[in-house]
Amino acid sequence: MYDLGIINGKVYRGGDFYETNVYIESGEIVAITGVVFPAKETLDASGLWILPGLIDPHVHLELNVGDYTSCDTFESGGYEAALGGITTVIDFLDPISSEAHLDTAFETRKKLALKCPIDYGFHATLGNFQGNIQNLVGAVKEKGLLGIKVFMTYSESNRMIASDDLRALLASDVLTLVHAEDDKYVDPSHTCIETYEDSRPIKAELSAIDALKQNLGKGTLYVVHVSSGSGVEALKGLEQIFIETCPQYFMFDKSVFKSNKGGKYLLAPPFRSCDEKQKLRNNFHAIHTIGTDHCPFKPVEKLNSDNASKIPKGVGGLRYSFLTLYGLFGLRSVEKMSKNVAEIFNLQRKGRVAVGYDADLMIFDPNGTTHTGQIPANSCSSIYENMTFEGAIIHTLSRGTFVVKDGMPQENMGHFIRGGYHDGHY
Repeated sequence: MYDLGIINGKVYRGGDFYETNVYIESGEIVAITGVVFPAKETLDASGLWILPGLIDPHVHLELNVGDYTSCDTFESGGYEAALGGITTVIDFLDPISSEAHLDTAFETRKKLALKCPIDYGFHATLGNFQGNIQNLVGAVKEKGLLGIKVFMTYSESNRMIASDDLRALLASDVLTLVHAEDDKYVDPSHTCIETYEDSRPIKAELSAIDALKQNLGKGTLYVVHVSSGSGVEALKGLEQIFIETCPQYFMFDKSVFKSNKGGKYLLAPPFRSCDEKQKLRNNFHAIHTIGTDHCPFKPVEKLNSDNASKIPKGVGGLRYSFLTLYGLFGLRSVEKMSKNVAEIFNLQRKGRVAVGYDADLMIFDPNGTTHTGQIPANSCSSIYENMTFEGAIIHTLSRGTFVVKDGMPQENMGHFIRGGYHDGHY
């Protein structure tokens, strides 16, 4: 007898739907069949879609940025993710200046993540790195970290990667995640909220992308949160390069900075023009993955100043990322949020509804509707207030256990996952 049978649903496999049943045992999908078998628990999914659990490769939970810390913990952020059909998140270690600091950064972050209700992994992050790149690459792989993130800006906070180290990473057998903004075009002291996009103009992104293309080696480049259609056009179709963007860049443009709550929309890179937003939509086919860059702050922190330089940069998006993209692109977004992420980051049992894979599932009502409503004052600030989305996420399962059931969070404990698969265990 199986632990759980999900019957009568439409199962998404390889871009198509099949009316069949899914059976789960010990957290794993063990059968996908039209036959009805006995199970300890049975869920009738008539009229619902069974989709792979989503993987967000880019979140910032409990991120300290000096005077502020992002307001979602691994616990609260994990539930926000699960409510959005996400079953795995990949966060970042604190920036390190040498490989000797990697152990501490890793253990500190793992301890924070212990209450995460869904699975989680980490990327290493470099600050003003002064160590040995090759030693670092070996240590990152040994710990099962999924990539190494660097910044081409943030010189003011001593996080910018040196050109030689960037070239060394791009020549190494490692996935290098790059925040691509040319520091010479970035003005962190810019004060005007209405003209915030001028402080990190599109030429900063395009100049950084050009430099990256000139310095490619044998390694693999993953450009995070590309904010513009022009940026995607400059990167698309190139070998060794993966393009990530975020749901918010398809939804909003820089006009929001002129609203009476413009401060809550500040993020880096910023929203672009309407033309760039449309160009981004037009190039959706060329984008490999979707990451939310989830980094929300409290409303009082986002709205307590008229000075853009004093407001923490970041927005939330975990709960509404899939719904945002489903409304714009339909099912074209599914594999960019599941299978593609799993393959790029070598998560070998994630990202598909298939026998032998973890039973990470989103059960979706395509005929439903989701209303975001008013965000409570004591919650994290949201740019998705009072919006209506097509479709509704009914259940989310992590390794065969409900983390969301009938739209309500359920107690669960996630697992740390490594890149690759070793002796049957992550």
